Amino acid sequence: FMEGFLNSDIVIIIFDVLILLLGAYLIFNAVKMKKTDEMPSILLTPKELKLCKNPYGFIDYMFPFLLIFGIVATLFGIVSLLGDTVLNFPRIYDGIAVVILLAVWFWFSMMLRKAKQKFM
Repeated sequence: FMEGFLNSDIVIIIFDVLILLLGAYLIFNAVKMKKTDEMPSILLTPKELKLCKNPYGFIDYMFPFLLIFGIVATLFGIVSLLGDTVLNFPRIYDGIAVVILLAVWFWFSMMLRKAKQKFM
């Protein structure tokens, strides 16, 4: 049973939906962070939150990176979901989209590391 389930398209569709939800959550946190001037716990551990010397600088620095990562993840989720269900894109497009998503995630991680070095 599990072998058939894991080979089915449902796993790919679940992955698409999870990335779409992650993207929406990242966008929500970016906008909330900017509006409330509170750093979201998704970016820093509780210890790091206390150690931050300049929370406003951190927020201003990280806002565009978090927003872009959220937008890319949301677009990935939408396009991949449509491609895997309605539009039936060839699998090569999934591979390209995953590489783009991973590249943006890597870039975001580097920016977060820089922010921690700069503001901690």
